[in-house]
Amino acid sequence: MNIKNKLLDIQYAIENWYNARQMTVVEMLVFVFLLCVLVVGSVEAKTTKHKRIVPTNTMSIIHIDLKHDSIIKGQNIEQVRALASITKLMTAIVALDHNTDMDKMLTLSKLTHSKLPRREYTRGELFHAMLIKSDNAAAETIAADYPGGREKFITNMNIRATLMGLKNTHFNDPTGLNIGNVSTADDVAHLVVGAAFYPMIRDISTKKETTILVQVKRKDRPVVLSNTNKVLLHEFDSILLSKTGFTNPAGFCVAILIEQQVKNEAHHQVIVVMGAKNTAQRVDTVKRMMYHEMYGEREYDYRI
Repeated sequence: MNIKNKLLDIQYAIENWYNARQMTVVEMLVFVFLLCVLVVGSVEAKTTKHKRIVPTNTMSIIHIDLKHDSIIKGQNIEQVRALASITKLMTAIVALDHNTDMDKMLTLSKLTHSKLPRREYTRGELFHAMLIKSDNAAAETIAADYPGGREKFITNMNIRATLMGLKNTHFNDPTGLNIGNVSTADDVAHLVVGAAFYPMIRDISTKKETTILVQVKRKDRPVVLSNTNKVLLHEFDSILLSKTGFTNPAGFCVAILIEQQVKNEAHHQVIVVMGAKNTAQRVDTVKRMMYHEMYGEREYDYRI
């Protein structure tokens, strides 16, 4: 899988993507045409392949040591599964590639439920709601703000997945509510590595909570949004990036990037759990992996 080379591939793809903007009009049209052919073919193949997700009673788990480019533990890592709200990592990536302005005001989408009152928010507030509380309306609002709207945004989520080499990943919406949003534990690990290039995603996703002020009858009322991964964030200060997910088809999911100091040297690891039966199983599975690496505890069994 060669994660180190994948990092270079991602950087190279991003550079090519932006360098394309410097092309002549004719070169740009040719570039776009070839890219569309590549992506449409890839998306069609993915759509056919992912129409049915094979049910499984065991979780998909991957634990990767990035420094040594090795899989510490793996289980069902190529199993295609519903992705749930881990989708929002790609939503954040595509949105930030378009615009890093966090002060722009946007009206909250009505397409899905939200913990926030329906009004205008800054993009920064929406990013916090999306990555901390996993707010679906915030994700929809960010997607709708994209040039060409929501559908163009989703198309570019799939283009970005192709550029990142996520061969078993497909997106039908920016939230993860759609069962057509699918991936594998192996692909999600690469998605986490790609998202880690964005300081804003790392910073926001690991905040234990955020407070957004909303006006109610001309008075400011604080709305406190707690992180959906607050248990692990409170227990481990080594988490650099975090995203959870849950839908009935997906089960309970989590993806994290961690940093450990070994002899004054930083070691980075990625842990992905997909398809846990409940929050407790999701948390306990990560804890076993974390404590095993930190303290060398005895071998552990994921298959609960």
